[in-house]
Amino acid sequence: MSPKVELVSRILETLARGHHVSVLDAMQLRNWAVRPEDAMLPLGEIALRILADQECGSSEGREPSA
Repeated sequence: MSPKVELVSRILETLARGHHVSVLDAMQLRNWAVRPEDAMLPLGEIALRILADQECGSSEGREPSA
């Protein structure tokens, strides 16, 4: 499992339990947003977009954001 998918899974699980996401995890998730403008979305939405991007493989050949 890639580090992005691990982080997304952890954040989605944390949010589903109604807990707070750590500042470091939130910052990393925002750094990995699919598009720069996505970084301002709620964490759950960013996580779902990253997961969808990973599943369809559209990030292949793209430079990593962070």
